[in-house]
Amino acid sequence: MKTAKIVLSLLLIIIAIALVGYTLSSQGDLRDMVMRLDPQNLASADSRMLKARDRVLDGLAEGDRVRDLRNLDRYLQDYGPQLALDGENGLELFVYRNGPSLLAAGIALAVIGAALLVSQLDKLAKLRKPAIYLALAAVLYAGVYIVENIAGSSSMLMTVLKKGAIYALIAVSMNLLNGFTGLFSLGQAGFMLVGAYTYAIFTIATDSRAQVYQYYDGGLVQFALPTLVAIVLAGLVAAFFAFLIGLPVLRLKSDYLAIATLGFAEIIRAIFQYDGLGPITNGSNLLRKFTTFDTVLFPFAVAGVCIALIVMLIHSTYGRSFKAIRDDEVAAEAMGINLFRHKQMSFVISSFFAGVGGALLAMYQTTVQASAFKASMTYEILLIVVIGGMGSITGSVLASFLFVASSEWWLRFLDNELVIGGVQVPLLRSGFRMVVFSVVIMLMVLFYRRGIMGDKEFNLKSFLQPRVRKGGDVRG
Repeated sequence: MKTAKIVLSLLLIIIAIALVGYTLSSQGDLRDMVMRLDPQNLASADSRMLKARDRVLDGLAEGDRVRDLRNLDRYLQDYGPQLALDGENGLELFVYRNGPSLLAAGIALAVIGAALLVSQLDKLAKLRKPAIYLALAAVLYAGVYIVENIAGSSSMLMTVLKKGAIYALIAVSMNLLNGFTGLFSLGQAGFMLVGAYTYAIFTIATDSRAQVYQYYDGGLVQFALPTLVAIVLAGLVAAFFAFLIGLPVLRLKSDYLAIATLGFAEIIRAIFQYDGLGPITNGSNLLRKFTTFDTVLFPFAVAGVCIALIVMLIHSTYGRSFKAIRDDEVAAEAMGINLFRHKQMSFVISSFFAGVGGALLAMYQTTVQASAFKASMTYEILLIVVIGGMGSITGSVLASFLFVASSEWWLRFLDNELVIGGVQVPLLRSGFRMVVFSVVIMLMVLFYRRGIMGDKEFNLKSFLQPRVRKGGDVRG
């Protein structure tokens, strides 16, 4: 069995190398392939066909893949019967059209093969678990990338994945505070606002600032930072605000802490719209023309890294201290845990990742305005945490995608009027979607009082370790 797995892993690696190699080699012969599509040179006698072929060749020369694919599809649609599309030409066309997806699949296969090989070598037993996690991540990101190339970046599925990834990060950051530390905070929208504004302010191109800050003489900030630097800065500024707010607020408990943090979120929203800060925040006007992302992989990558950091924190000694405070503050303090210090740490770290989530949300929306960061946004995130399960990272991630998909996509048909046999179906009209969504949420809370996952997590141990039957036999 072990030998078979090693052979399978080597076979996967060989297939991956062959797939990547063939895909890369096919990308370089496109001009010759386009010419081979017309072996009889019919384009020389048809001026329209010649122009269509020249547009494809010009797109190849410019390196604009989107435009080139559009021109190629038009060329094949108009003159397909006259072209040689069978055999090798058809295969090369398929490889070119799906090149990025095939490369992603090849890389994922290589990672899976390497992980399987590592898991079967006794000398590398310590790397077995990280290798499996790496393989799962490779499958996830390759799958998302392939789906994006097939469905298109503007499809509703991609919209759900983008927003779901962002909300997953924000929900997990809130769960760190509410679910793992036991602090009932409602200031998440305020920290998201700080992160969104910080990112937008420092990534607007210098030559666009006069247009964006047209009422404030081009604004006060006259430089732009790289995207990743600005995202980290957004988290740091949100964390700094959390540190200042936490000094007096974290001495409160329960509902009083929730009211205080909710008040902070409303105050910070009003301050950022104050006209006196217009040269920095643009007052009540929109911030726009800042750097955004073009692919769903970007929010997935940033959210994935941040959630992984939160998971490592939870499994550290600090995370165990957070849980001790949540379970019993008196017992935790008796064990020598500094309550205020650890509460402040959890509050600041949660706010840092909320700020990063706010920056990603700004990139997703392409504009930023303080009026959008209302208390209802915090309630949405809190609802996701409750539905997923307080104290469950997996639950927060799953609930985020389910929440976004249900509210933005699956129930969208309920907003459209429907006529069957001349009779209009009652209730189906604009706004009915949210009524049904609210009922679904109520049923979830009633029948899953601890959330989808409760405080449980998906664990690889149940898959990696053999199961033992009642009779003592081991099942693989």
